[in-house]
Amino acid sequence: MKRKNNEQGMALLLVLIVVTLLTSILMELSYSTLIEQRLAETFRDNTRAYFLARGGITAGQKLLLTDNNEYDAHTEAWAGGISSYPVGEGFVSLTVKDLNGQLGINSLVVGNNPQAVVVDCFYRLLLALEIDDPAELTAGVIDWLDQGDDNFQLIQTDGLDIPVVGAEDLYYQGLALPYACKNGPLESLDELLLVRGFTKDIFKIVSPYLSVTDSKQININTVGREVLLALSSKIEEQTVDLIIDSRRDAPIRSIEKLKTLLPTDQFSLLKSLANQRLLGTTSKFYKITAEGVVNNGRRSLETWFNKKDNVLSYIRTM
Repeated sequence: MKRKNNEQGMALLLVLIVVTLLTSILMELSYSTLIEQRLAETFRDNTRAYFLARGGITAGQKLLLTDNNEYDAHTEAWAGGISSYPVGEGFVSLTVKDLNGQLGINSLVVGNNPQAVVVDCFYRLLLALEIDDPAELTAGVIDWLDQGDDNFQLIQTDGLDIPVVGAEDLYYQGLALPYACKNGPLESLDELLLVRGFTKDIFKIVSPYLSVTDSKQININTVGREVLLALSSKIEEQTVDLIIDSRRDAPIRSIEKLKTLLPTDQFSLLKSLANQRLLGTTSKFYKITAEGVVNNGRRSLETWFNKKDNVLSYIRTM
């Protein structure tokens, strides 16, 4: 009788062990299934969010193309962007930034030829921002952009002749972690950190005033005070104040409209800049940023849009 009870006890113990093992397996299977389901849902939502963001890029493009007047200004519809606009089960947000309100750094050099008027602007901007050794930094950018291997040696601006050392491939290959000199246009503004002399602190100061476009024309309706002053050493601060106050009330539709606003000499100066295609009232290049959100899925895209030619230079994930 005792032996029979022992056998029954053992059988019960085995049953409990088997039930425990099966329960653990089922729980693990259930958990794995739940994880796979969540991953599938996340992938689905991220994919849908991507296409929402891609649609936002297209919307920004269309918004800019419908703007056909004689000026581009921050008072227009494109500048307001879109915030969390509902689309299906998700939302899309959109921002548009006018790049012709900044100094196009790739316009400093065309082919192998530094563009004197743009070089002057870049140097003056660094000087106004109180950056140390602005002439050497300017030379470093010129050498990074141009296609030759000879160091740029002289900055000539505003009656000054400033000797500089510059930096070509020989300098960069001699670094502890060597790399090649680009000898071509910048693809992103962060690339400036590779140029001799551009520290993170300097980059943080100058980057808000620069873009990587090759357009030398600045839009008087969207340009900031510092860049506008850098266009010429003869532009007076009072002139800049008058322009900024005027465009708050209404966009500047043409440079000619400034004739009654500014002193004769200052208007003539701005007119001369416009004739050199350094100043205008419209913009060619924009940065469009769009974000799509669907449940827990979130995707952000950025593009660089050439409005004049209706061309998207790239679309990249942020």
